[in-house]
Amino acid sequence: MIYFITENYLKTQTPITANVDVNDVVPYIKTQSDMRVQPILGTYFYNYMLTGYNAQTLNNDEETLVTYIQPVVAWRSAEDAVFGLSYQLKNKGIQQQFGDYSSQVTQGEVVFSMEHYAQKASFYETRLFRYLKENKDLYPEFISELNKDSDIKPSKKEDTGFTNSILII
Repeated sequence: MIYFITENYLKTQTPITANVDVNDVVPYIKTQSDMRVQPILGTYFYNYMLTGYNAQTLNNDEETLVTYIQPVVAWRSAEDAVFGLSYQLKNKGIQQQFGDYSSQVTQGEVVFSMEHYAQKASFYETRLFRYLKENKDLYPEFISELNKDSDIKPSKKEDTGFTNSILII
């Protein structure tokens, strides 16, 4: 299953270079899509979008939404890949990668790179949040009663003007 991005998208829209074996990055794509996009969309809508994307049956509005989802998945996957490509779990435990004509980076530099990519991903997540909130009516599966676990789905509760705050005089 393709989780909203292709190898070409990943390698042309992030700093992941053409010489990186995409098989080393693929595990991060699914997990980041599940961890970052699914909570925003909600499970029901996420599964609907993922199925439609893979079957190539999305309508124009849904294709537009995918353009907001893709950079989130790509930059979060790049963030995760920084650690995963620097340190890999082998049969002898965690091993740091070091090849011909390259130099090792420090753990601090790995963390710095992850944070740098996380900032970009966070920007795109905010864009996705805003777009979906402003255009929720274009996506009936998003506002459906079946979509119960979205972090941003509008609530059906009526606003009474009261809050849980306590006023002490």
